[in-house]
Amino acid sequence: MAKASLYPPNPPDVPEGLTEPTSQYKTQTLMVLLAVVLFFALYFGLMGFCVIFALWAVFLCPMDARPPWPIIKIISLFLLLPCGVLFIYLVKNLFKFERARKEFQIEIFEDEHPKLFDFITRVCEDVGAPVPKHVYVDYNVNAAAIPDTTSFFHLFLPTGKSLLIGLGLVNGVNLTEFKAMLAHEFGHFSQRTMKLGTYVYTVHRILYQIVYGEDWFDNFIVGWCRLDPWIAFPAYIMWAILWCLRKLLGMLWYVVVFFDRALSRQMEFNADLVAVSLTGSDAPVHLLYRCYFADACFGQAIDDLRVAMTHHLYTSDLFYHQSAAGALLRREKKEITLGEPPPLPEDPRKTTEVFEEDDDKMATMWQTHPASYDREQNAKAQYIRTNFDERSPWVLFDNVEELRERVTYKFYRFYFRIPKDVILADPEELQGFIEDEHADRTYDPRYQGLYDNRNLIVKDLNDMAKEGSKQPWSITELGQTHATLYNAEVKHRSQLYYKRIEEFHLLTAVQNGWTKPKNDELEFRGEIYEPDEAKRLLKKVDKELEKDNRWLEEQDRRVFMTYFQMAMHINQEVAEELYRRYDFHIELQNIWLELQKQNPSIQAAIAFLNSQDSSQIQSHHFKELLDIFRTAHKMMKGMLKGSKDMVLPALKNLPVGQTLRPFLLEKDLIDGLSKYEQTITNKWINRLLDQYHEMKGKADRIHFKSLAGILALQEKIGAECTRRWATLPKVGAAQ
Repeated sequence: MAKASLYPPNPPDVPEGLTEPTSQYKTQTLMVLLAVVLFFALYFGLMGFCVIFALWAVFLCPMDARPPWPIIKIISLFLLLPCGVLFIYLVKNLFKFERARKEFQIEIFEDEHPKLFDFITRVCEDVGAPVPKHVYVDYNVNAAAIPDTTSFFHLFLPTGKSLLIGLGLVNGVNLTEFKAMLAHEFGHFSQRTMKLGTYVYTVHRILYQIVYGEDWFDNFIVGWCRLDPWIAFPAYIMWAILWCLRKLLGMLWYVVVFFDRALSRQMEFNADLVAVSLTGSDAPVHLLYRCYFADACFGQAIDDLRVAMTHHLYTSDLFYHQSAAGALLRREKKEITLGEPPPLPEDPRKTTEVFEEDDDKMATMWQTHPASYDREQNAKAQYIRTNFDERSPWVLFDNVEELRERVTYKFYRFYFRIPKDVILADPEELQGFIEDEHADRTYDPRYQGLYDNRNLIVKDLNDMAKEGSKQPWSITELGQTHATLYNAEVKHRSQLYYKRIEEFHLLTAVQNGWTKPKNDELEFRGEIYEPDEAKRLLKKVDKELEKDNRWLEEQDRRVFMTYFQMAMHINQEVAEELYRRYDFHIELQNIWLELQKQNPSIQAAIAFLNSQDSSQIQSHHFKELLDIFRTAHKMMKGMLKGSKDMVLPALKNLPVGQTLRPFLLEKDLIDGLSKYEQTITNKWINRLLDQYHEMKGKADRIHFKSLAGILALQEKIGAECTRRWATLPKVGAAQ
């Protein structure tokens, strides 16, 4: 029997000229070229001016001529220093050498993976692109054509291009989609505008360094300005010149970026058509669609492995857990086809739409890649049906297990900075731990969604326990109440509540301008409204949510009172255990809520800091930042102090009987800021944020486990009482 080819065949009857650059492509190329020429003309013009001025000041400006030439000569000589400093400043930005970052990448070679390199060579031949100089793999859900080095010299000297293959992407696509991915990247290799891209990248780097970057030179000028005014006078001039230069080049930077990103989108369209010519119209679209789900699975796997790390568990195969995360996400979302593109119709002349149109055109103007909808329309403008080869691209790799382990180790070292000598565990064993963790996050359907993503509203727990002890319900009443705790009405009320929560978030986003309704039409409960009406509708939803919360509070009270009194019919120890679990959970909810309350202000502070062009900020902004970080630190300190008195109940993958404190934050909390603090270092901010996110994530995890523990105990109580009361009259039906 003949061995099946590993290379999916190219589609027949590809339209001639399919991959030829469009008029838009050519126009954007010209605009970028003009912007680059303008930049270098201005940049080298400034450098030339500095040289010419220096020569004129030293050799041509007369000293012995009639006034005011002697004064002009003195001033010119005095200005030589700032002029020379400006020249050095401009020159130093040209010769910054930047090598492509490869610390988390692994280079692979043809003798290690001959089938893969044969595959790559065939795609290059079909595309008409040069074979990549190097091939690297990493853990990401991505692929890229990357230059080996970028510096001013490489505007004139050739630099090799390499191929980067993300194994997170390989793990989520089929063989035809993998071929489409390679064809797309090699389509970039074959584009003449890739050389122009090198110029643009250099322009970007120079402009960014001038406009936003700060290094030893900037610190030197700032320090000089702080000296005595007579000594610092040249520095003032220098600072003013640099300020004007930054403003001027800052405007030019936006022009270059605008046109370059427009060209980049045209290059993506063209590279997509190269992929279409080798795989058909459906493969590039399905590839794009699967990337979103593969990325979601990868993110879920990272979250799961982060939790496992707290138990000193490390996997030897990251991609095993990425695949397993797909099943978990489908189960949690209750969509068995989640992440799968829609099936193609039987008629080969027809296709199915995968993406919906995105109306956010303003945002698209500044994106390097077109919207997915636009890419689909481009790929299917001249439709060619794809015949998919559903085999995994892993068939192209040799020694797959070894490669996956090497990349996983690199991932741990780069992403989590783990020690070199950690032992990597069998992925199947570690996945069992992850499955146990997720079991606490997925509640039985019989609860009708009542406990999905919400806190219990239990007030005066002690008073309720006393009431249940002193005025217990009858067995008949308990049985009847137990039978109706999660009935159809509860399902209906729960669905209404969660629907209103979605409406609340949507209306809040519209009111604050975070999202814009499509065609300026706000759809709400089957009606169309103006976006300005979001505020009025939000008040309506808010009032409805107040009623829902009162109902939820009463429902949570009924549940506790029912099971607490049922537990007392079993024995006092069971009732006390249920009480302790509720008490622990309420305290944990308080910690969780306090951490959540700090999140908006912390995120606002981070966004503000990221938006700043300089490390120097105005005093009132600095005070606001101090208040935000001090408040967050004070809250974290108080929560950690209170957690020392909280004892863990029996929870999965956590030791029973120990205090909560070490399971909220592994190390000591960073020292706070004194009231006399005048600076905040990036190191301190990053450390505080790391500890905040650690506490937030761990509180969230234990919160799920605690609620799952309560529900599990209540199920046991209900089952035991139902068994005991089954023979009693009028109670057997309660089961």
